[in-house]
Amino acid sequence: MTKRNIIVIGTSAGGVEALSELSKHLPEKLDASVFVVLHIGDESLLAEILNHSGKLPAVTATHNKRYKRGCIYVAPPQHHLSIKNGVTVLSRGPRENGHRPAVDVLFRSAAREHRSKVIGVVLSGRRDDGAAGLYFIKARGGVAIVQDPHEALAPNMPRSALEMVDIDFCLPVRQIADVLVQLVNGKAANITEPRNEGTNMDGEQAPVHPTSEPAGDQIPVGCPDCNGPLYEVKHGELALFECFVGHRFSPENLSEQHAEALERALWTAIRKLKERMVLHERLVDRKRRKGEEELLKRLEESVTTAKKDLELLREILDRI
Repeated sequence: MTKRNIIVIGTSAGGVEALSELSKHLPEKLDASVFVVLHIGDESLLAEILNHSGKLPAVTATHNKRYKRGCIYVAPPQHHLSIKNGVTVLSRGPRENGHRPAVDVLFRSAAREHRSKVIGVVLSGRRDDGAAGLYFIKARGGVAIVQDPHEALAPNMPRSALEMVDIDFCLPVRQIADVLVQLVNGKAANITEPRNEGTNMDGEQAPVHPTSEPAGDQIPVGCPDCNGPLYEVKHGELALFECFVGHRFSPENLSEQHAEALERALWTAIRKLKERMVLHERLVDRKRRKGEEELLKRLEESVTTAKKDLELLREILDRI
């Protein structure tokens, strides 16, 4: 049976607790390299936390450094983590689903590089990050594991993966640790065959040439991150959205990011309306000159209309 020695883990909200529990039950001499992406801000103490949680050493990944077995490599803030040619690769590439580091970047790189030797694990988190990456891991013959959504502090990430991917194991974190050890030692069974083995992952890198375009159909929606053209790219049953410079979105994340962009636009409109009200009220209140009666009447009407429009925009904001 295949010994699988590349473990990639993705998590978000509730992830520190899940990772700490997982690390606590992994053996010190685990014959595998472990890579972790946790959606974080500008600072992270995750490596230090994991070192205190378990016996397996954890470090913050560095660029172009060879990785070894028996170690956990944590993605640093504001950098994507991927693996290629036996080294960890850090980049400040386009955000995916609004995140950098992004779970799917790590998962795709592992699937390309190590195929059936990869174990992908999705733990607690919101939205559907990691599901697409787990899909690619499974397409290359790897193993897909998710935390039991009933145990996860934020169940959306594992639940979305369960809906999209043929998951091999859905377990509490404590049992995931046991299964990882079995898979690394080549002793685990009940691995499902991938339905999407023909998925084409060529060209998975973000476009670097200014004239390159994603291999999909352009849709009449702008990228929420850069307002550039957006394309629907299909990989078998999986559909993703990618812009000209490489920002990527799952359907759920695109919808939420677009709603956030719409909210920003509406707040801008509200600000402009308030500025218009203030300006016209000041013009009305200034000393009136002969022959300005018609202008003052229009200004007063404008203020009244702007107040009604503001109420309407606030109602729309409450609905999105």
